[in-house]
Amino acid sequence: MKRYHRLFTFVLLLGVSAWAGNINGKVNGIPKPKALPGAFPPPPTPAVVWAVPIPAKAVQANGKTYVVDQQWTQFKPGVLVIPVGATVEFKNNDTVKHNIKWDSIGGNRALAKNLGTHAPGQNVSYKFTHPGAVHLQCTLHPGMSAWIYVVPTNYSAVTKTSGEYKLSNLPNGRYKVSVWHPGRAVQTHVVTVGANTKVDFKL
Repeated sequence: MKRYHRLFTFVLLLGVSAWAGNINGKVNGIPKPKALPGAFPPPPTPAVVWAVPIPAKAVQANGKTYVVDQQWTQFKPGVLVIPVGATVEFKNNDTVKHNIKWDSIGGNRALAKNLGTHAPGQNVSYKFTHPGAVHLQCTLHPGMSAWIYVVPTNYSAVTKTSGEYKLSNLPNGRYKVSVWHPGRAVQTHVVTVGANTKVDFKL
């Protein structure tokens, strides 16, 4: 009986691997930030890569709450990618008050929001229901800046320092694979995903 159970498990896993593919590649040309005199250059701002099936499908909620921290007068992470409908919890783990606001979502200024000012230790959450780039700012500290990119899919990634990325466990089929970086227009390639599909971009 155990032998048949192991055989069934093997066949099931083989079937899963037959329809689960990956997209990986590299985003070339990510700008390198300039260093202040006498200081090491900060790491480059990563790009966001995502894949939308053709035809598009409704985004399934994954139940995950994403976190943006405020510490040492910085937003962390500097770039976050989330699916439409996801909730972000903004935490103030600093020793001073901070504000959270954005002027638009995806360029739509009607979606501007100010979540108010919060003391150290206070948190506030917001559910993002529209896709596009969100530029986070703090009115109390103009030098604070970060980005949230809201994507209409569950398949997304932020590039590594090298510019490499990987999207895993995509059902085989056709996809629009897109990349975004602050200040750059979105680029899109249409690909057919198999076991391992490579898609590179040049900013």
